[in-house]
Amino acid sequence: MAAAVRVRGWCELPPRSGPGWLLSLSALLSMAARGALATTHWVVTEDGKIQQQVDSPMNLKHPHDLVILMRQETTVNYLKELEKQLVAQKIHIEENEDRDTGLEQRHNKEDPDCIKAKVPLGDLDLYDGTYITLESKDISPEDYIDTESPVPPDPEQPDCTKILELPYSIHAFQHLRGVQERVNLSAPLLPKEDPVFTYLSKRLGRNIDDIGHLIHEGLQKNSSSWVLYNMASFYWRIKNEPYQVVECAMRALHFSSRHNKDIALVNLANVLHRAHFSADAAVVVHAALDDSDFFTSYYTLGNIYAMLGEYNHSVLCYDHALQAKPGFEQAIKRKHAVLCQQKLEQKLEAQHRSLQRTLNELKEYQKQHDHYLRQQEILEKHKLIQEEQILRNIIHETQMAKEAQLGNHQICRLVNQQHSLHCQWDQPVRYHRGDIFENVDYVQFGEDSSTSSMMSVNFDVQANQSDISDLVKSPPVAHSVLWIWGRDSDAYRDKQNILWPKRADCAESYPRVPIGGELPTYFLPPENKGLRIHELNSDDYSSEEEAQTPDCSITDFRKSQTLSYLVKELEVRMDLKAKMPDDHARKILLSRINNYTIPEEEIGSFLFHAINKPNAPVWLILNEAGLYWRAVGNSTFAIACLQRALNLAPVQYQDIPLVNLANLLIHYGLHLDAAKLLLQALAINSSEPLTFLSLGNAYLALKNISGALEAFRQALKLTTKCPECESSLKLIRCMQFYPFLYNITSSVCSGHCHEKTLDNSHDKQKYFDNSQSLDAAEEEPSEAGTEEDPVLSVENSGRDSDVLRLESKLI
Repeated sequence: MAAAVRVRGWCELPPRSGPGWLLSLSALLSMAARGALATTHWVVTEDGKIQQQVDSPMNLKHPHDLVILMRQETTVNYLKELEKQLVAQKIHIEENEDRDTGLEQRHNKEDPDCIKAKVPLGDLDLYDGTYITLESKDISPEDYIDTESPVPPDPEQPDCTKILELPYSIHAFQHLRGVQERVNLSAPLLPKEDPVFTYLSKRLGRNIDDIGHLIHEGLQKNSSSWVLYNMASFYWRIKNEPYQVVECAMRALHFSSRHNKDIALVNLANVLHRAHFSADAAVVVHAALDDSDFFTSYYTLGNIYAMLGEYNHSVLCYDHALQAKPGFEQAIKRKHAVLCQQKLEQKLEAQHRSLQRTLNELKEYQKQHDHYLRQQEILEKHKLIQEEQILRNIIHETQMAKEAQLGNHQICRLVNQQHSLHCQWDQPVRYHRGDIFENVDYVQFGEDSSTSSMMSVNFDVQANQSDISDLVKSPPVAHSVLWIWGRDSDAYRDKQNILWPKRADCAESYPRVPIGGELPTYFLPPENKGLRIHELNSDDYSSEEEAQTPDCSITDFRKSQTLSYLVKELEVRMDLKAKMPDDHARKILLSRINNYTIPEEEIGSFLFHAINKPNAPVWLILNEAGLYWRAVGNSTFAIACLQRALNLAPVQYQDIPLVNLANLLIHYGLHLDAAKLLLQALAINSSEPLTFLSLGNAYLALKNISGALEAFRQALKLTTKCPECESSLKLIRCMQFYPFLYNITSSVCSGHCHEKTLDNSHDKQKYFDNSQSLDAAEEEPSEAGTEEDPVLSVENSGRDSDVLRLESKLI
């Protein structure tokens, strides 16, 4: 069907007349005409039945509202188109995403220029020292100094600033920043293979200090010699004193002819380049190109432009240098390294643009996805939740089964603004045509009432049986989809008095809510987690040895453990000093030994040897030892064993010793302390029914009936196997089905209750007087209930809402 017309539960829509009916009919027909755009709401089952989908968006909270129904269909179709766009956009992004993470490595291996260069540009010394010799100008340095003059033991250095004070001159490039800051120029160490080291000493046959003294003497005699100033500049380059090199080079420029300035210019450019003033060095070398040694100037300029990232200019300069000196290996290698680096940067820039484009597309996709989620929220706002729809279907099927089986019906009345349903007998109900039942919070059969929640599929079938229903030969059997602790409802076919107890059975078995001492205690076995220990065997020790008991003294307790504060205060509790054997624990202990005839002393010896010679993780054996001391009735030793087991257990298994320690406290009547431990255990693992049952027992003893019912409800939701839980099933069902039998007239508890109402909770308990939830505020809390207990810190911030709700029931 194109238009989704929803039937309210099991009720029929009444016929209507007048213009409103015609308008509704015309609107539905117009919706049916849009078959291609409509939402499929009805499906055909395997047995040929036509029924609505379980999670259809057209299952509305208010199905009688035609406007919302039409808007819902429009929203559904819009979301389908938007989802297609999002999928297509995501595919496009994934197909065009640049995922090349090995671009640089592959480029260096495959590019021809990279292969010829052999090494990346970054590994080459772009500060390679260069100079122009005086001999290239037909000048002999020995003609300007007295090589025969003796040198004193403390030779002088050619300090050009002391020889001549140079006035400001633009021809000396004093306008350049590097020259202006010559006092602060950095001086990286020159490599030993720099050719400038051997220029003067090799030519003059003297060491560099002697040559410096001779240059100093020469400048004293001739303070305007550009040759001596250039020789002084070479001297200071060898000494790696950039300030003195610049001073001498400026004076050489001042006195040099135009054709001889290139010697000083190249010296000055090398110093500026090495001091990271490469742009100034490029200006200086360009000035040297007017009439110069083209090879040296172009090679130097190629290195400078390569450092500046001006790769095109660098390649051009290397080409000019190779024209002047063909086959020069350093120029060839640097040229190919520059070309390799240039192409790599181009590829990386292209990849960056691609990634930036992908990032923009992802941002747009996120924006569209957020819009999709907002539209989905609008859709869910009017949609009936899946649990309530399933519940209504189950109630409808159950009602039809009752009518078909029993054949007798009754008519019930809706009162209290259609929030209460009053029926005379606990029998199938035939409702008035047109009545609305989705807001029913309270059902009363005669003087009895049911508290099974309409919001939970765990308590869907109203199996309340009053005394009159005993006349029915075959009480209804629920054909339910329920799984109770790993077993489906068929497993309870012979135990209907447990799963669906009658009022009379409950009154006989549990005439009142059990008090603390009447509640059972439990033992959470590690086998539930897939953990097993070696079975205790009498062969493990000699029976002639003196009987021993397990020693769990805590010698390796780690004070930094997060959970240590939970059990620390138990060590000094006086009410734990008394010896109180636990019969429940003893039965569990003997069942785990698989031998009911072994004395407790032998079991203690088994555990003593198992702790001293463990064949399994020690904390597992300590957990068994805690059970032994619980059975014996020695709480001090039991707490020591379980405390040490808690200390040694991995974090994900710490709920096992916590639950078992809590059951020890329940046996000793310390129910509030036990509840704290159980809430911490639920924070670690909320999939164990025994944990919820233990918490429910603690709440019962604290007279927090609402908290107990909530804990029992959570236990029944779980499908984990739990044979030990079945002994408590009848009590749970009796309290759920017959609250008035136990004077549970509302959600107000008289014990330890919280003070805040949890709004918007789908797990609120219905069918109480005045539609109060289980989380209502307490009327007159007891003295114990008003104590201010410390807030439990929780390591796992991702606990589900059920655990948080249970924790809120404890003050």
